[in-house]
Amino acid sequence: MGIKRRTFIQTSAMAAMGTLLWNCNDADKILLKKGQTIACLGDSITATPNGYVQMLQDYVDTNHPDLELTFLNWGKSSETITGLTEKEHPGPRPYLFERLDGLLKSTQVDILFFCYGINCGIYGKPSQTLFDSYTIGIYTFLEKIKQKGIKTILLTPPPVVLEAVNDDSVAVTTDFGYQHPYPKYQEEVLQEFREIVLAISHETVLGKIDIQAPLLRHKNKCYLDDPIHPNKNGHQLITNTIVENLTI
Repeated sequence: MGIKRRTFIQTSAMAAMGTLLWNCNDADKILLKKGQTIACLGDSITATPNGYVQMLQDYVDTNHPDLELTFLNWGKSSETITGLTEKEHPGPRPYLFERLDGLLKSTQVDILFFCYGINCGIYGKPSQTLFDSYTIGIYTFLEKIKQKGIKTILLTPPPVVLEAVNDDSVAVTTDFGYQHPYPKYQEEVLQEFREIVLAISHETVLGKIDIQAPLLRHKNKCYLDDPIHPNKNGHQLITNTIVENLTI
């Protein structure tokens, strides 16, 4: 993804009576209405078959079928909102803003879940330029959906759990990427991305849900030999974390 192409795209840029209340703070509840369509945007973690998106659908269908909510999985493996790609990645990473307009034209949705970040720093060192690019990506998304009258719920990016693998090359390489992440990628990049998401203020945002912190608290159960992709327990925890923010 070249800088000119990225800059061009950026700048041209559940409850009773058939309703669902979102968020656990009474003063800040969010209402989902019966029959709404909710699409979930994100990278490979969102795209995972039978992952948290399908688990949310199963939960609602089983426990609140009268709500008639539909969850669509719009995840795409390797995708970013920064338009960056590391050298070791096989080809340019997909860039959300090259497909977002087409998605929004193809299907009418009421709400978008948004979960990006783990790929957006391409597993390298932190920089202000990187944090600015991530922030610009979020606000570019928010402005685009504002034009469509769509609301969003932001999820913090999940963590990278390097303890899940024993790879000495991670500590010695300087050419970082998804196979050899910067050793402090979680602490110095993804933690900052988490703070950026939680600090976002925009009229389209219905709520923000932190999935990074609970995944880190339960990392021994949620990650096995893959530091990037949570296992089934991890996806269940993401689902539970979202559901815990529901008042029915």
